[in-house]
Amino acid sequence: MTVVDRVQALEARVSAMTGRGQALAVFGPVLLLAAIVRLVNLGGLRSLIFDEIYYVRDAWTLWNLGYEGTWVDGADFATGNTSGFTTVGDFVAHPPLGKWLIGAGMALFGPDNAFGWRFTTAVAGIVVVLLTMLIARRLFSSILLAGLAGVFVAIDGIAIAMSRTALLDGILTMFVLAAFLALLRHLDNPGWGQWLVVTGILLGAATAVKWNGVYAIAGFGLWVVVAEAMRARPSFGDRIGAGLVSTVRSAVFVLPVALATYIAAWSGWLTRSGGYARAHGAETDSNPVTQGLGALWQYHKEIYGYGIGLTADHGYEANPFQWLFMIRPTAFWYETTCGDGCAEYVTSVANPVLWYFGVFALGVLLVRMLKTRDWTFMPLVVGVLALWVPWLFISHRTMFQFYTVTFEPFLMIAAVWFIRDIWRNGGHRFAVSVVAIALAVSAFFLPVWLGLPIPVWFAALHYWLPSWI
Repeated sequence: MTVVDRVQALEARVSAMTGRGQALAVFGPVLLLAAIVRLVNLGGLRSLIFDEIYYVRDAWTLWNLGYEGTWVDGADFATGNTSGFTTVGDFVAHPPLGKWLIGAGMALFGPDNAFGWRFTTAVAGIVVVLLTMLIARRLFSSILLAGLAGVFVAIDGIAIAMSRTALLDGILTMFVLAAFLALLRHLDNPGWGQWLVVTGILLGAATAVKWNGVYAIAGFGLWVVVAEAMRARPSFGDRIGAGLVSTVRSAVFVLPVALATYIAAWSGWLTRSGGYARAHGAETDSNPVTQGLGALWQYHKEIYGYGIGLTADHGYEANPFQWLFMIRPTAFWYETTCGDGCAEYVTSVANPVLWYFGVFALGVLLVRMLKTRDWTFMPLVVGVLALWVPWLFISHRTMFQFYTVTFEPFLMIAAVWFIRDIWRNGGHRFAVSVVAIALAVSAFFLPVWLGLPIPVWFAALHYWLPSWI
């Protein structure tokens, strides 16, 4: 039986199932794969790696104090000193929601348990795989292609590394994708705007994890307005009218809800007196509500000043103009304490085959749309541009390649679109070869995504470009 026959037979069997049966047959194994890769040996590295040293500590003080507290000198979280914090508020660069969620995993499994530090981000990574498949299914109307998109995210290095490290970007990706799916539902069935309300909640949550959630608010909002305007009758006036209606409706249903969600994420800081800068303005404003919101505004001005002015040199900083070429992926950890000639190495490099194929596929897709005026897959372009282009305007600040995890699922779906296109044009062997090679490359890179003890010489084999070292 040829590969084509096998694929057709599989498609026939899946098509014969009910909708729930299809989901279980396709989504179930993909989610199991994602869970295994993200959860097995999750606590194997007992040290706080890369910026976990900030987020894990902040998460635990949030869980105990309601705000981020400072830590005494010498407190080693990784060796069980989980009570070395004070009640003095600490300045932080990111909103609290992602750290609240990381803290929930620590409360569940214990703060001295490395599995607990990373449990929330692992779950978020599994949910990202599910959301990718749901988005792909709506775009392709094919559960098999949706499953393939899920496999690509499940086995891709940047998605894996960010799921196994207690950083904020994986959680941010989960909320961004969920908001994107809600917008697709809105465009399919606008109703009274209920899916816009859901979108507002999710985008507010995304922004409450990291401020670049605002990029999604702006980019996705513009996309919805243009999409709804283009659906109007072909006259210019009708489209302008539809665009104005969509703008007003989106603003009314999304922005206030997003703002309320964002402020709610700061409730711990607002309702307690010990947070950093919490007492600002108290001497002139006795109203706890207005004083709290005024103090929060001043705190945000400090955060903005810090964030926009962050230009300190870092060995793994990566300019956003280079991101699509993956010039400088971030190495999170490298230690040789596991024995003579042994290394524990964690890198967030993406699967090179999937990454470059996805970037190329997105370019082909964009050219194809411009030629055919068929905008069916425009959401994929929107997803990438909305979450990448804004960074180009502040490229002077210190940034990292792993920020691309937010739009990596859209590249993986674009890769599936291109494979489908190649398959339909008779390139069956080539399409199968791309998938097979991608799987093999992921197997090769898996030890350095999971931080498993490996020979130093084997770790060095993963430096495919000199700039990856």
